[in-house]
This record gives sequence, structure tokens and C-alpha cells, in this order.
Amino acid sequence: MYDYIIVGQGIAGSMLSWFLMKANQKVLVIDKLNPSSSSNIASGMTNPITGRRFVKTWLADDMIPFAEETYRGLEKLLKEEFYHPVTIFKLFDSIKTQNDWSARCASAGYTAYLKNENIIYLDKQKVKNDFGGFEINGGSRLHADKFLSLYRNLLKEKEALREEDFSFSDLNVEGDIVSYKGIKARKIIFSEGANAIQNPYFKFFPFQLAKGECLILRIENFYSDKVIIGEAGIVPLPEKDLYYIGATHAWHYDDDQPSEIGRNEILGNLSTVLSAPFEIVDQKAAIRPTVKDRRPFIGFHPEFRNVGIFNGMGTKGISLAPFFAQHFTEHLLQQKPLIKEVDIKRFLS
Repeated sequence: MYDYIIVGQGIAGSMLSWFLMKANQKVLVIDKLNPSSSSNIASGMTNPITGRRFVKTWLADDMIPFAEETYRGLEKLLKEEFYHPVTIFKLFDSIKTQNDWSARCASAGYTAYLKNENIIYLDKQKVKNDFGGFEINGGSRLHADKFLSLYRNLLKEKEALREEDFSFSDLNVEGDIVSYKGIKARKIIFSEGANAIQNPYFKFFPFQLAKGECLILRIENFYSDKVIIGEAGIVPLPEKDLYYIGATHAWHYDDDQPSEIGRNEILGNLSTVLSAPFEIVDQKAAIRPTVKDRRPFIGFHPEFRNVGIFNGMGTKGISLAPFFAQHFTEHLLQQKPLIKEVDIKRFLS
């Protein structure tokens, strides 16, 4: 008899299973490995200040330190490094954005994330930065596919992983117990990413699926110590001279495969940022689940009270998932209320 069955081992499912197991709950994760999942091909970036208006990330002051503490603890447990702090260099594209940034510098709550208030210029032989840019503290990169692989091995060691596609026809929900192929649990929680749109229990929620594509480039003698963000993001990878470039965000698409349209969009955006020569090494694509209000889906089905969901982390899943996995665990085990911004009840009234 398990306490929880969790369906999906992306960032969300991994974090939720981890915090439940830390709380001495007996957990079984059901997941078929998908190297092309959105968690596996994500840039792994956490950025405290985003967008053209330089908005501070929602809950950044609490969420970012908690994510770092969580990943650092898992590094010690798994005896591997996969979480790295990075300096983020944000490019200005006009005098107006310089002025907008100057106004933000005077705003309460931003000081901790600004390395300094100076406009900085990079080597124009490498980066197109006529208007310069500024450096952001508090950024980080999770080597997501490495972490997920290591954590998957931990689940196997604990005999807490069943490697298969989940079959809804084999799920029975009766009273206070759920059963799946003879396995019984008190609750089942779905963290299956984009597959949630086919989940018969939750498909009526307003999921929006978006296709994201990225390129992997080889750029020699480039900036390996900072992430550069303009129309395209340039993120250094652990391998020498390799960089993650992206990503696109398409609401309409034919399949989940890399496309010429996506490639051309990335290269077009990159042409406004990169001056240095490069070589395309790879192109990747995945479908990610998003929510219209850009907040996670957390909670239980209104009719089937032991069928839950933990999903919709979107592009900020690397930093959101640890914080809300702990939050959901406290809700499950200590009856602490979910914050209204993430509670699925917001769609049920």
C-alpha cells in the first residue's frame, strides 16, 4: 500500500516525489522515459528579472533561494554537480529601455538582483550591443537532463519507479483508495506535463500547449561565464564552446519535431544579438503545458478527492517546482491551505 502514486517524472513530478519521500511518505512514480520531454530539453534557467519591462519574477525573493537550497541538497545526496549560479547580461535595444531600467533600479526589491547600476558594453566582435546592457544577480542554471537521470536512478534504487506509459483504463478510483494494476494507494497525483491535455480527470481545465524549439551551437572563444539575453537567449552549456539558444514559443504547430520554421525564427532572433561565427550542432523541440494566467495547477478533482494534479509550471518550472512541491506537501500532510493563485479551485467557481 502506497501513500501516493505520482504519474510523471519531469521536474514537477520529481520535486513532488522528493518532498513527499522526505516527509516519510511511501511513493511510487510511474513514468516512461522521454528524452525529448520539455523538462529534459529546457534551458534550465532561473532569471529573477524578465521581459522587456524588467519585471521581477513572481515570488522571486522566496522561490529562488528555496530552489537553490533544494538543488544543492540533492547534489550532495546524488554526489554530482548539476546546479550552477550564473551572471545574466540583459541587452538594451534602445535608449528607452535604458531609461526604463534606470527607473527600475530605484524600485524597492530590485537592488539585490542588480550587480551594479552601470551600463556595461561587451565586445562588439562577439555581441551586438550598441546600447549596452546590465548584469543581473541571482540567476542560475540547472543541468536538467543530468539531474532527472540521476534522480531517476535514485527512484530505482528505492524501488519507487515503475517505467511504463500510464494506462487510464487500469486505474480504479473507489472511496478512499485508488488502485492501478493491483497497486493500491491513498492518492494519485498527475504531473505528466503536456500529456495532461489527454487526462480524462483534468482535460476540462484551460491548458494551453505550446511548442518550444532551441538550437545548440558551437561558438569558439565566446562568453562562457554569463548568459546573454536579447531577442534570443545564449546560455553556456557545461561542454566547452557549446551554447543553448532559444527558445521559440508557438501556439500552432503540426507535431513535436524540430522544424525549419522554428530554426529560422531562432536564427533570425540570434542575428540581432550574436556577431561571432558559429556552427549549429543540434536542434531540439518539445511541447510544454502552460496556463492562461501563468500560474501552476495544484489541487484535487472536485468529485474524485483522491485524484490530484501538480502541473502547469511552464517556462519557470525549474524555480517554481521545488517551492510549490514543498507547498503542496505541507497542504497534503499538514492541511495548510494552498495559495489561491495556484489552487485549481480558481477554475471551479
